[in-house]
Amino acid sequence: MTRSHRITLDVLASLPAHKQRSILMMLGVAVGVAVLSAVIVISQGTEERIMGLVARHGLDMLMVRSGGEVQVFAPTADRGLTVLLEGDARAIEAEIPNVTMVSVVQNQRDITVVYEDRSVTTRAFGVEPDWMEIRRRDMAEGEFVSETDMAAMSRVVTLGYKVAQVLFPEGGAVGRTVRVANDPYVVKGVFTEMGVNAGGDDWDDRIVVPFTTSSRRLFNRPYLEQLVIRTADARQMADTAARVRALLRVRHSIAAGEEDDFFVREPEDVENAALDTSSTLSLLSLAIAIVALVAGGLVIMNVMLAAVSQRRHEIGLRRALGARASDIQRQFLLESLLVALAGGLVGVVAGIAIASGLAAAEIVDGRVTWVPFVVALVACTVIGLVFGVYPARKAAAVEPATTLRQQTA
Repeated sequence: MTRSHRITLDVLASLPAHKQRSILMMLGVAVGVAVLSAVIVISQGTEERIMGLVARHGLDMLMVRSGGEVQVFAPTADRGLTVLLEGDARAIEAEIPNVTMVSVVQNQRDITVVYEDRSVTTRAFGVEPDWMEIRRRDMAEGEFVSETDMAAMSRVVTLGYKVAQVLFPEGGAVGRTVRVANDPYVVKGVFTEMGVNAGGDDWDDRIVVPFTTSSRRLFNRPYLEQLVIRTADARQMADTAARVRALLRVRHSIAAGEEDDFFVREPEDVENAALDTSSTLSLLSLAIAIVALVAGGLVIMNVMLAAVSQRRHEIGLRRALGARASDIQRQFLLESLLVALAGGLVGVVAGIAIASGLAAAEIVDGRVTWVPFVVALVACTVIGLVFGVYPARKAAAVEPATTLRQQTA
């Protein structure tokens, strides 16, 4: 039997013989690994959800917003800027080759919609018929606004899913007459449920009317909040965005060196901003997990140092029987490593179970992959070796003759 085999057998016999000590060391690591694993599962789930929302938003869509500051997600308040007009949309549509569709967009918050004794305060949008295809919306029932509605400035409205649920909890919204800002509008359709977008904007809490109706009746103003643009080739997105900027600068008479009075948002902006938002929380959680892991390592080190003092006679006896200092060091280091790995196994299972439970309860998003297992293996190996080195050296430095003499005395 080789020395390595003998040391391994000694370790496997020693750990069960001191169950309380072994469990205490395992728990210290298990807590840290559980937190780390849960953070990884939740972070991966959050990233997957965000990427899904970005893809649903449209990887071939550009958006132009009024105002020069960077505003990747929807503004939180109506700002009343008057720089974008319908003529800008028609110029982009006519002059930029990669553009296939453009829809103007007006919107206003705090619009009250009433049906009988039920009411809801929501956000109203005025758009063109192409908006629905550009934004990849679907109808749960009824129809979207049409060119005929646009030409007639019809008082028709399409309801978001949540608005329809509040006003018509039993269904049957299409064809009913509601009052929008105290004027009668016929419900033409209801959108399918979409949820919240990557920026936290609720797609289901809104209503949509024809642009001509919003600009000349509901809002009674010509200026726009945004333009949404569908491109033919998403690979030319950067070039198309640059062309849109150049065209709008000319149309808005912006001199060289002056800042834009609009912002062109590309799909990459949405992706990066959304991931940055989630990564901030992930980094904070990761820092907490690392602190917990280090604390677990310190538990291992301190318990093992105490064990060295308690096992001085055992160490001295083994040295007297021929064990080398390096054998003692390897034994204690292996004990530290095995305890850390066992704690890591318990921790990764617990962390994944906790994260999956929270995801099932729809409190967080979760996605289980091989990543937490690999990270736990690496982290526990490092913790076991780093925090086991000092106790192992202390054990190897025990003098057998002195120990045995003290025991005899």
